Amino acid sequence: MAEAGRAYIQLQSSGLSLGKQTAVVKAFGHAEAALAAEAGEVRERCPQFRSSDVDALLAASTLDVTPALERLEAVGAGVVGYGTAGYPRLLAQIEDAPPLLYARGEFTTADELCVAIVGTRRGTPYGEAVTEMLATGLGRRGFTIASGLAIGIDAAAHRACVAAGTRTIGVMACGIDIDYPKSNADLRERIPERGVVISEMPLGQEPRREVFPQRNRIVSGLSLGVIVVEAPARSGALITANLALDQGREVFAVPGDIKAPNSRGGHALIKDGARLVETVEDVIDGLGLLLAAVPERRPAQQVQADLSPDEQAIARELAAGPRQLDQLVAASNLPPARVSAALMLLEVKQVIKRMSGGTYARIA
Repeated sequence: MAEAGRAYIQLQSSGLSLGKQTAVVKAFGHAEAALAAEAGEVRERCPQFRSSDVDALLAASTLDVTPALERLEAVGAGVVGYGTAGYPRLLAQIEDAPPLLYARGEFTTADELCVAIVGTRRGTPYGEAVTEMLATGLGRRGFTIASGLAIGIDAAAHRACVAAGTRTIGVMACGIDIDYPKSNADLRERIPERGVVISEMPLGQEPRREVFPQRNRIVSGLSLGVIVVEAPARSGALITANLALDQGREVFAVPGDIKAPNSRGGHALIKDGARLVETVEDVIDGLGLLLAAVPERRPAQQVQADLSPDEQAIARELAAGPRQLDQLVAASNLPPARVSAALMLLEVKQVIKRMSGGTYARIA
């Protein structure tokens, strides 16, 4: 698993700035092509590169990154590189998309329906309760929840998803092999069971203050919108909200006690035009999605009890993410006619929805 990321780790180890790493993978499509390019082609596609940058890129393909690959394998992680099939589509759209992500767990196409929930590390009982309500409700409607794996509001969002068995993405501001913060160790272990923990930082990178704003662009970049639950007037959550605006994403804010410092950041966002959030429906409406397309899920055991064996088999396949008919036929080993019949009945029972391009997605 880790070996596939060799070229991306070589590029990261090249000494090029993060911006130039991003520029070169965008110019060539992926790291392997960038490392295989001739000097003249690099100068043509990346005119901002100096001679020293070109030399660093050409030398990167000879770098020995075997120790990093072995360490990555040891911690059960892999590399998702820009331009590869597993790289998140929404994140790839931002100008400063990370060239690579170290990941424990796997992205799925279901993560394209992603919303970030962020807030202060000093969340109040009110803020954490609202976070749990929003994360659980959105998760049951098929949304993946992204956050920064910090203590406070971030942790409350991730814990709600883990408890509900819904997808969540935790974005770390240090190496994926670093135990930080220690209080979230259980979350980092449990999230990959149904989601993914990621970082763009090299292995062994300790958390540094200046890295956190850099991390926040990934949280917002993964998401259709960002919900700020509690944030003082100056906070990382507001940085994430501003990054979301720059990226063309929706920004939402939860109102709080007008006397509380933790409310000032969110209230300032609302004054500036952020959408006020009181319910999950406020978020879905703000994203322009039809509520009928993402109904609240019934308990899993109730859904299973209502399904035939064929329907259960197809529903299990779709739980991993949207699929097309031919993919479902191959995965289920059922005849096409039986798969088609099961899909029709699952639609009637509002367990799945047919999307554009003949793709089916599970919504319950």
